[in-house]
Amino acid sequence: MFNTTISNIPIVPNTLVYTPSKKLRSRSYEHEITTGDKIRAAAGSILGTAIPMALIMKKQKIKNPLKLNYDLKDMITLSASSVTGGVALGMIGETKETNKNKFKEGVFQFLNGSIPTWIVAGVLKLTEMSKKFNNVPSKIASVIIALTVGMFGTATVSNLIFDPLDKKPDRKLTLKDCLANIDDAIGVFVLAKFPLADKLHLERLLPAIYAYCGYRAGKSN
Repeated sequence: MFNTTISNIPIVPNTLVYTPSKKLRSRSYEHEITTGDKIRAAAGSILGTAIPMALIMKKQKIKNPLKLNYDLKDMITLSASSVTGGVALGMIGETKETNKNKFKEGVFQFLNGSIPTWIVAGVLKLTEMSKKFNNVPSKIASVIIALTVGMFGTATVSNLIFDPLDKKPDRKLTLKDCLANIDDAIGVFVLAKFPLADKLHLERLLPAIYAYCGYRAGKSN
């Protein structure tokens, strides 16, 4: 019979923690988004949307907001005002760092709601000036291309503004960001006066979509 001796080797717990590099880490947050954050952001974005809508109604001498007609200037104004309202009220009671992040997200949301619209409007004007491309199929194709370029261009511009040296994780497009750009598609159909847009009155959704973008910016941290 053999005698075996087992050495008393101490078991050291594995305390090694993997910490990814700054570029691989997800965007940091100071705290969870609370109900108060959401309420302030919602109130601010709604207020920021309602005020310019009231002014547009007065200018057009219309009492029913569902009958408003939006041109490019009105759409940009609504986008900027809703984001400003959501971010402004969302900043109340927050830390300096959190408010800095809210401001960055607000700029992104505004650019995301404006740059594609500007590009699409410009492309549509070019198609209308061309005898070959001044038709519905060409306009639809130009809208799809312009929206794609505009959305990805928005993310690139936003990242260059706030992180020109590329030291932090980039603000990438998400599914919600793409869905929010439905306002550009609706606005394009309205501006182009496509029959489908006139029958469905899709422009009535614009204020709600802009308010949602302002809400997202205001509650972010």
